Formats: sequence, C-alpha cells, structure tokens
Amino acid sequence: MFRIFAALACVVGLNASPAQAQQVMGEYLTWLGPRDLVNSSGTPLTTFGAVLAQDRANFHRFGKRDDYDGNDPFFHRRDLRANLPAYYRAGQPVARYIFEDVMSGRGHYVFVRIFGSGGRITHVNVYEGAG
Repeated sequence: MFRIFAALACVVGLNASPAQAQQVMGEYLTWLGPRDLVNSSGTPLTTFGAVLAQDRANFHRFGKRDDYDGNDPFFHRRDLRANLPAYYRAGQPVARYIFEDVMSGRGHYVFVRIFGSGGRITHVNVYEGAG
C-alpha cells in the first residue's frame, strides 16, 4: 500500500503545473481614476485590462500621475504595458465592486501583484488597495 502512495506521489509531482513554480515578481499600488478610462487619443476604454495598461502609460510615458499612483518594476517598458490586458485576463478577475467603481469613473485604489516564472510575466492579479 505504501508503494502505491509513493508511486502516486511521484506521478503527481512529475505532473505538477508550471503555475506552482510561479512567483511574485513585483507589486504596486495605484489609483485607477477617470483619466485612466481613455487612451492617449481620447477614445474610451472598455476593458479593465486596457485601463490597467493606460494607468501605467499615464504614469511612465505621459507623466499624468494621480496622487496615489505608485511606481512598478516593469511597466516602464512599452511592450510589457501592451501585454497588460493579457496578463490581467490570465489572472484572477478583479472583485465586481472594484470593476464597477473603476469603469463607472468613480475610481478605486488598487493593489496589483505581478506573477511570473523564469523572469517572464505570466499574469497579474488586482486587489483592493489599502489607503
């Protein structure tokens, strides 16, 4: 019986998901407010991931910073900002009330945690920010 459990443990270990090897690569706090709801051409954004990317573009590229915007270790790079919507989709969905506050223009303070493996970002999760 012990051999069966030992063999099963080995098989489970070999089939472990790569997600288990993922680690927190960075994190930041930011205010997602009305200025983050439109792109640099003035077109309204319709997805939460796009708002996250615009917030980082406003912070790093355009210098349009809200009072509570914090720095992050990655999104000064344009290619990584462009992938932020996909990173968000690959993570956990944000709480509904945060989504509604942000997308309605009321805004919300959020905590963004960046996950990855092998030096590459795989996803981001967004949580309520404490302020």
